[in-house]
Amino acid sequence: MLHDDAEQSEYFLWRFMVAEAYHGLGFGRRAIELLVTYVKTRPQAKELLVSCRLGEGSPVGFYEKCGFVRNGKTYGEEIGLTMLL
Repeated sequence: MLHDDAEQSEYFLWRFMVAEAYHGLGFGRRAIELLVTYVKTRPQAKELLVSCRLGEGSPVGFYEKCGFVRNGKTYGEEIGLTMLL
């Protein structure tokens, strides 16, 4: 699920889920690639944001492999990551 606010030029991936049986098969990475392609078409899109929890089962490593970097922001108990477009 993407928060897509063209008026504020804000694009935030706030929900991304892949069933465990499909982890490691490339579906998640391909979905992120397609999402980035889409967001790049949006007005004034300069970055894509996401957040997640740390700890066991955290997707932070996946997001970092996709090109996101930790941005120092927090959202409740989640850390923020940014991908520059």
